[in-house]
Amino acid sequence: MTEPTGPHPPTVYWRRRVVAIALGVVALVAAVWTTAALVGRGEPGSSPQPGGTSNPPTPSSTVPATSSSSTTSPAPTTATPTPPPGPPQPCEDRQFKVTAEAKTERQPEFRIVVTNTGTLPCTREIGRHVRELKVMTADGGTRLWSSNDCYDTEGSEVRVIKPGERFEFGLTWLGTTSEPGCGPRTRLGPGDYLLVATVAGVSSDPVVFRTT
Repeated sequence: MTEPTGPHPPTVYWRRRVVAIALGVVALVAAVWTTAALVGRGEPGSSPQPGGTSNPPTPSSTVPATSSSSTTSPAPTTATPTPPPGPPQPCEDRQFKVTAEAKTERQPEFRIVVTNTGTLPCTREIGRHVRELKVMTADGGTRLWSSNDCYDTEGSEVRVIKPGERFEFGLTWLGTTSEPGCGPRTRLGPGDYLLVATVAGVSSDPVVFRTT
């Protein structure tokens, strides 16, 4: 380093040099610190620094779409009533249905149908002596024929009838009148008639049939 020269004393020039060197050192330190700070930040999304921990990705909060259709639960089925202990009870009239049927394709054929319309088995007398078929005029005012006039009415038949079970009894009608005790009979002509069935005191609705 050369000696300072100039109009001022040498000490002035040495002081100026020391100040300049100090300023240069400060500027260099500031530059180094700024560069280090920029490098330490890193770019967004860069890998974590060694020794650091990374948080697990946050689960997506999106709710999966659901179908707009819905499933309808089946309607509950009606439980079958439990029969009371002991033998079945007698059928009540309201659950003891009697129906009359007539077929007239050739010679008229009549049928009695007995059905248990209740929910429990029951017993009923349905023997021959409690069954009857009657033929009446179309207006229902005159009795023309009965199955009990000329047919045997003996015989008892007490049956256990299950819910919905049917018992059927039929016969062929000769197309004539009849009287109690099976007296003289007269053949009836073509026309409309009513048929009514009765079992154990319960009668069916009248059924209209026609003979030709």
